[in-house]
Amino acid sequence: MPGMLGYVVSFLLGLGVGGLYPMLRRRRPSTGTHSAGEIPAAVQESVTAFGEEVAASEFDASSSDATPAVLKEYRAMLEAYGRASAARTETDALAALRDGRAAMIRLDARRHGRPVPIDALPPAAAGPSRSRALTGTGERHVSTGSGDGAIEVLIDRPEPGRPALLEADVTGEGSFRLQTMTRTEDVTHTGRTLMSSIGEYHGRRYLPADATHLRITTTGWGDDIHWSTRLLPLSAATTLTSEHRGHGDEVLRHNGGPALLTVQFRTDTDTDWSVRYLCECLRTWEACDCRPPAWPKGAPGIPHGWLSDLVTGAGDGRSTLRLPRPGFVTVHEGSGSGSWYLTPQPVDIPPPPPKRQGRRR
Repeated sequence: MPGMLGYVVSFLLGLGVGGLYPMLRRRRPSTGTHSAGEIPAAVQESVTAFGEEVAASEFDASSSDATPAVLKEYRAMLEAYGRASAARTETDALAALRDGRAAMIRLDARRHGRPVPIDALPPAAAGPSRSRALTGTGERHVSTGSGDGAIEVLIDRPEPGRPALLEADVTGEGSFRLQTMTRTEDVTHTGRTLMSSIGEYHGRRYLPADATHLRITTTGWGDDIHWSTRLLPLSAATTLTSEHRGHGDEVLRHNGGPALLTVQFRTDTDTDWSVRYLCECLRTWEACDCRPPAWPKGAPGIPHGWLSDLVTGAGDGRSTLRLPRPGFVTVHEGSGSGSWYLTPQPVDIPPPPPKRQGRRR
């Protein structure tokens, strides 16, 4: 468990934040020891990792951009680390880690001019919340929970301000639903449902850059249902191969040039499915300024400008999707009971012209 940095933080908080940054740069957390059995080693490691993240944050509290709002987040981050390093129970350590990383996310957003996420409103007076406290080890980018309830998890992106991969695992009986939420100082917006399942689930989905929270709702029998989510950078997407088989939800990276992607689904029920192409510019089809290649006349796939980035179906199906350039392919078959087969066929045509700068108006 980190010791020395915790004492330094506690001492400096009493003095004010002006001199914090220079000392944090010079010191790294050391490993201390709690009484046996009080705090698991994995949680202690997470506190140590958070201390290293604090020390490496490279924020100068005396700089010109250290506004009162920024300093408030900076102080909250340091106070949380002090609580985490002094915690004597697993619950207290995890709560401090949650608060500290939330302050770190808000601090980074304020410093770089991004929308600042805020906490969800308190539960309505109509009844008590069934939300369950997060469990797990405090590992960064990972959240876990169990039992019936609804909870909102602040998104801690591996690459702040950029889309990410969202990976989820669900075990046990019951239903699981995951929605994106945007809660900032200026906007509150409920996004789309990314994942919905009954029973066991494993899958990956593309997480857009504007979401700030994940709303997770579970319904089961007592603590029988368990879930975990993990956030990964887009670079962790699996590379699309010449013959790619799978099931459920997945995000694949297309590294080649123009290609025709044959999409085949086999399901036991009439489950809906979809396959979408996302350009390497990471904009949706209506906002993408990248020019399409000169597809041969009569080439399969929907012509450009008519939702050419998406094919859908239900039950058994086969379709063709045009891949104009490197990018990502998202596969959605939420039930996980079926299977899919993707085969990209390169098309021997010149690559499309370089993309234009800026966005269409």
